[in-house]
Amino acid sequence: MTTASTAPDQRPLFQPRVAVAAVFGTTVEWYDFALYGTAAALVFNKVYFPDSDPLVATVLAFGTFAIGFLARPLGGAYFGEKGDTKGRKSVLVTTLLLMGLATTAIGLLPTYGQIGVAAPVLLTLFRFVQGFAAGGEKTGALIILFENAPPKWRGLLTSLPAIGTGTGTLLSTGAFALVTGLLPQEAFLTWGWRIPFLFSAVLTLFGLWVRRSLDETAEFKQEQARAALDTEPAPTAIGARIRSSRFVEAWRRYPKQMLIVICAGAGENAGYYIFGTFSVAYAEDKGLPTAVLLTGISIAAAVKLITVPAFGALSDRVGRRPVSVFGALVLLASAYPFFQLLDGGKPWVIWMALLVTLGIGQSAILGSQPAFFAELFDTKVRFSAVGVANNVGTVLTGGLAPLLATSLLLWFDHSVTGVVVFIALMSGLTAVTVLLAKETRHREPNEGSASRARPMETV
Repeated sequence: MTTASTAPDQRPLFQPRVAVAAVFGTTVEWYDFALYGTAAALVFNKVYFPDSDPLVATVLAFGTFAIGFLARPLGGAYFGEKGDTKGRKSVLVTTLLLMGLATTAIGLLPTYGQIGVAAPVLLTLFRFVQGFAAGGEKTGALIILFENAPPKWRGLLTSLPAIGTGTGTLLSTGAFALVTGLLPQEAFLTWGWRIPFLFSAVLTLFGLWVRRSLDETAEFKQEQARAALDTEPAPTAIGARIRSSRFVEAWRRYPKQMLIVICAGAGENAGYYIFGTFSVAYAEDKGLPTAVLLTGISIAAAVKLITVPAFGALSDRVGRRPVSVFGALVLLASAYPFFQLLDGGKPWVIWMALLVTLGIGQSAILGSQPAFFAELFDTKVRFSAVGVANNVGTVLTGGLAPLLATSLLLWFDHSVTGVVVFIALMSGLTAVTVLLAKETRHREPNEGSASRARPMETV
């Protein structure tokens, strides 16, 4: 592959509308995705699993929550292949539409008392669709920004989709805080919880309108032009097609880099879903006011709108590794104190604990790693490689975290000891993985590609 055309001085000027379309679409997508996590802790354990012990019902509800994460690697592989062969824009439109349809369907879904076991089965199906769509969304937004960004702004610009995830979380948590605050408990459980889910239809339509203005990146067009010169016929047999897929090629050419992506986000993934999702169920189990947690999570999400891009910009100056390791160490050090402060029940103390864990620790990792991941791979396999590896890591270390944490709470007789150890292990995995990797801040987008005869460059 000729890489001169993708050199930094020949890259077209960055257009702000690309950032707007990417971030707003990710905001809508993560509003939908985060709604489910809060509803699993507050609603689904009561209206879809009503015959179980309260904590067991929460485990079952978080089980359906985890289904969405199990679907994400499949979505990452499917949309990664589409993104690497058909284009980034089409994937971003499709994932947003799928997520909006699934979330709206959840808002219309009858309860267990109305249709019996079909209700949790359908709930699980819609959650699977949410996860499948999410598997391609954030990766697509990250890559379209990376491939449009000037080299000195890659960290800052590729962190912007994380702002979308923070904004989506803020909107979803705020929506639940609003309806729980305005409605009596009975009205909330009967129909009030559906309002945030149905509002997704409005956001999705607007998000699709915003994303229609996106263009394909210059790097992708150049890769398509190179591929057009390939006279080798495309394989037709299923086995041959799988072997020639971008996903398989990424594992064959970049095995070390794929493992780095899988492991590097462990602390951020576990931290977000323990401190930002499981903590709500923990507070309810302890008899603490969940409104305090929801307000604190909303405050932390608002702060992340500043801290995530700030850490992304910092990674452009000092490197991806030191910023990411700093975030992992913050999460590791704050795991035990967080639950001690939560047990104290003082609102302002709980809010400060959430600001440290989510607003600083998680934000440092979230701001520095998107560019780090994209810089590990060349254009031909970038979407598939980042999409699959990052989503596999999210499943293993994040998506199962609320379910595992709730199970550990049962196993340790309502003690958080097991949960704290889990967070410490995940944060440590992030720190060790990143420390063992090489810095990528000055790496060219296609450095290490097959065309430069360095397909297995050590990271």
